[in-house]
This record gives sequence, structure tokens and C-alpha cells, in this order.
Amino acid sequence: MQNERYHDLDFIRAAAMLLGLLLHVCIFFMPPRELFWGTGEYVGDEINLQFLSFIHLFRMQLFFLMAGFFAQLVIDRKSYRYLVGDRFKRILIPFVAGILILMPVHLLLMNGGGGNYYNSTFEGMNFPERFRSVFLFGTLDDVPGIKDGLIHYWFLFYLLIFYAVHFLLRPVFLRIGVERIPGVDALMRMTAGTRWGFLALALLSFPFQYLVVSIFLPPTGFNVPLLDLTFYFAFYLFGIALYANRHLLADMARNAWFLIALSFPFLFLVASPTSRIDMAAPVITDVTTWTMFDTGAVSFALPVLHAEGIFHGGIDKVVMAFIRAALCWTLCIGFIGLAHRYLTKGRPAVRYLADSAYWVYFIHLPITFKLSYLAQQVEWGSSLFKSYVVLVASTVLIYWSYNTFVRYTWLGDFFMGRRKSRSDPGESEFAIMHLLRVSAPTTALIGGIALLLGTMLQFDRARQGSPVLVEAYVTRDASVLERCDRIDDFKDAYGNTPLHNAARRPEGTRRYDPMPILLERCGSIDARNEFGRTPLFVAVRTGNRADVEKLLEAGADPNVADRHGHTPAHVAAIKTGLRNPEASAFFASLVDVLDSHGADLEIEDGRGRTVAECFAQFGGGDPRRGASSR
Repeated sequence: MQNERYHDLDFIRAAAMLLGLLLHVCIFFMPPRELFWGTGEYVGDEINLQFLSFIHLFRMQLFFLMAGFFAQLVIDRKSYRYLVGDRFKRILIPFVAGILILMPVHLLLMNGGGGNYYNSTFEGMNFPERFRSVFLFGTLDDVPGIKDGLIHYWFLFYLLIFYAVHFLLRPVFLRIGVERIPGVDALMRMTAGTRWGFLALALLSFPFQYLVVSIFLPPTGFNVPLLDLTFYFAFYLFGIALYANRHLLADMARNAWFLIALSFPFLFLVASPTSRIDMAAPVITDVTTWTMFDTGAVSFALPVLHAEGIFHGGIDKVVMAFIRAALCWTLCIGFIGLAHRYLTKGRPAVRYLADSAYWVYFIHLPITFKLSYLAQQVEWGSSLFKSYVVLVASTVLIYWSYNTFVRYTWLGDFFMGRRKSRSDPGESEFAIMHLLRVSAPTTALIGGIALLLGTMLQFDRARQGSPVLVEAYVTRDASVLERCDRIDDFKDAYGNTPLHNAARRPEGTRRYDPMPILLERCGSIDARNEFGRTPLFVAVRTGNRADVEKLLEAGADPNVADRHGHTPAHVAAIKTGLRNPEASAFFASLVDVLDSHGADLEIEDGRGRTVAECFAQFGGGDPRRGASSR
């Protein structure tokens, strides 16, 4: 039927956004080996990591696929002009509002970002100075350059680009029609219409999955990597083609359970190999980028591509990139098929979730992040149970805000297409108190399971010394380190010691300096992790000059190489290839620091290059040019 409503696919699009709520809670309660800006939970658990890994495999690809489907539906039923007007209202205006209002609020709540909540970014600043540092990408503060970040609004930024390209392609679509583009119909029948068609799709997307700098495919800011953008646009185009071949939805429904079952054994095995491949990559990945903007110089620039920064990891990376590509397609097609199989008829509860999803994703980040950081500081309870409490509390707050400020107000016209009326039939079923009463038994049951299971997991993880490993990185409470007599026995799953973890944290963002405390309690200053890297290697890579000097003065060997043959001096020379001239000069100065403490600049790396040759290849000059420290 011409005006048939796709309740099933509307829910799938909404589910892709709603999963962001779960994902952005899980990231704060992962095991201590996964150190990043959300780290702060001393123990963490594997379940949160597995949830994150599973969701990240397919969520945004599925969302962009559905975006392409519904964009073509609007064009087909309305017009290109209607699509432009509707997306201007529902995408561009919320995006601008999010950047101007919600993003500064979020960054202020998160202590300015600084790579972690537990940081000193705002130290000594009054409120106006703090606000200038987070508003409009930091363009109003006194720090040179701009800050690249869109928080979770990057998906709207990508959508705006895709809609613009879609509009530019309209002459092609108008002249011959999507369904008549050569090969599209046959490709869709072969891929979406058969059980094993996902393998062909995986082969098509494999080059993108392999060539990105990180096969985990992390989110980006406004400085969009061209390859990432192209990868997601391929899913958007697939969604357009799926609309033109929507009769294939029946085939996808028939194959759905097969694809989900086929995916299941792999879902719990991809997280660790993916992390290891990215972490084992050579330092050259730090100076390899598909972006076209230099945030330091505030100017456009060509991508900087080094073969070593992409073609590494041997057959392991090839296999993992293909598996991730294949899983993405099996999950996307499988979940679309399941929705088409069971949700084609409109149901009020499903419709309510679909209507709310955009607002939930738009508003959730400041709430989930702040509550997660507060929960990290609560000593009672397991990581799994705390993450569940945060998820429930966040959901209640967000849906209260949706019912109060969006569903029945003018905001609903932006986030739902059209607001509802409280007098509409069945609306009383969605009053927040009624929803709480209905969901309370299930919520309590799951909470009890999370409490028991989390206690079991925490008991096992707590014996591994993870509080010391985490505290060395996050610098929350110095007494955690001071209570420890020796740190040599504490290592994470990748062989990182507390010294490694401390060196990974940019020293300018710490609340206190953990290095003196750790060095007093360390007997193996040159301990190597799984990838052959010492704390000194990590400190140089991070750009922590004070850490480098402390480690060298404590006797660290500057000539220990990793599995790629890179010594700390090689690392500094390679990182002079960064676009930012000040950063490049800073790393050049680190070569001098290492040289003055006995670094052998003639040692050759795995490709037979000395430090000077690495500097010449990546930085283009003499490593002893006397650049000043930043």
C-alpha cells in the first residue's frame, strides 16, 4: 500500500538510538584493562564490556541504514522538497540546539572533559572562563586551535552530510529511479534476499573495516575521517536500495533467526582480539589519519596516510576485520527481519518507544554520564549492579522529561514529527507513574539477578589488584596507591602495570602526580607489557615530559624496543609527524631528553630505520634541532 506505515522498521530505527542509552552506561563499568575517558570504576566487569562490544558492532550502521530507507520513503511519498524541509526542522535545528546548549552543559558537568571526569581541566578557572573553554569548540578561550568534539551529536552531523549528498544525487534518482540503477536490484536479491548473502556484503565492506585506523571504529567529532564517513554512507545507500526492493523484507524475515543464531557464537569473542589488534598496532597509527582538518592550525589539510599505520597485524587483523564486517551485516539484516516478522502491526507500546527514541538519545548523555561518575565513587555494590541502577535511574529521569517537556508540547513537533494530545485514546497508559507501576516487577527481578551475578563477578575480579591499576590512571584518590606496599605483581590482561597506566594519562589533566608514589613501590621499572612496551615507551608516546624525566632519573632503560623494534626515541621521532607544528616540535625535544640519558639513536627498528631516519621519514628534519618544550 502506498501509505503503509512501517511500524517494524520505525521501531528498529528507534531501537538503534535507545541502545545508545545502554551503551553509554556500560562504558563506565568495564574491566580495568579498558582505560579511556570513561574509566573510574575500580573493578568493572566483563558483562558491561560484552554489552558494549555487541552494541557497537552494528548499532550506528543499522541506524544509518534505516535513515536511508526512510529518507527515500519520504521522497517517494512526498518530495525532495518535503524531505529537505522536514530534515531541516527535525535534524538541523536540534543539532544546532544541541551544540549550543546541551553540549556546553554536558562538558561543564564533566569537568570540561580533559579525557576523563577526574581531571584538573577547570582548576583555577572561574565560571565564565570554564564556559568559554567548552562553548563553540573552545573558539572563545585563549588556547590556540579548536577542540574537535560533538559528543553524541556526531550522528546528526553525519546525517546532515548524507542528506546533502542524497539531495545532490537527486538528478540521477529522478531520471532513472533507484530501482533501475544497473546492478542494484540483482545485488539486493543476492545479499538481502538469501541466507548467505551477508558474506557478499561483508566482502564489500571489508576494505572499509580494515583500512580505518582503528578496526573498533570509534565515534568521531566534526573532523570527520573520510573513510569512516564513506563506510557509514554505504549503509545509508543500502537503506535507499532496500526501500526500492522492500519486497525483500519477507526474505529477511525468513532468514532472521538463522542469521542471529549464526552470529551468536562470535559475539562474545570479538572484544578482546579487537582491542589487542588496535593496541598492538605500531606507533605510526598515531600520525595516520583520514581527517581533512588540522584543529591546531584551524585549517584544512590532506589526510596523512602511512602504510604501516594501516597494514599491520598480519592475518589476525584481516580475519578480525572480516568477522566484524560480517557480524555487522548478520545483525543488521537479522534484526530487521525479526522486526518485520513480529512487529508489522502497530502496537501502542512499540509506537510509544519509537516516538520517544529521538528525544531519549538527544538528552541522555549528560544524565547517564553524571550518574555513572557518581556511581563510580560509591564503594558499596558491584560494578554490574551499579550500572543497572544507573540505567534504571537514567531511564526514569529521561522518560519523565519526555512526557513532561516533549510528547505534548511544541518540542514534540521537532522530536516526533507531531506532538500528541493528552486526550488522545490510550495516552493514560503512558503516564510516568503508570509506566513505573507496570515495569516495577520486571525491573526488580532483573535488579536481583544483577545484584547476585555482580557480586560473584566482583569477588573474582577484586583479587586481581584492579583498584591500583585504575587509580594509577584516573588519579581519584592517592591513598589507594599509598596503601599498597609493592606494585610489581599488579598487571592487567595485557601485561600493563600501574606505571604503564599512569604514563597513559596526559599529565596536564591529573588531579595529582602518581609517578613518585608508584616509583617508590616499583622494583621493575622496565616491565614490558604484552606488546613489548615499557612505562617509558608509553610516557613518550603520551607526551608526558615530566614522566619521561622521572622514569629516566629512576633508571629506566631508554633502549628497550617493542615488538616493532621501536624504542622510546623512535616513538618521539615518529610522532614529530603530527600535523600540529607545536606538537611536532615538542616530540622532537623529547629525542634530546632521551639522548641526554643514554638513548642509542643508531638502533634500528623492525624496518631497519634509525631514529634520525624515522624523523626524516615522518617529521622531515633533524631530531636535534633544539625545539622548545611546550
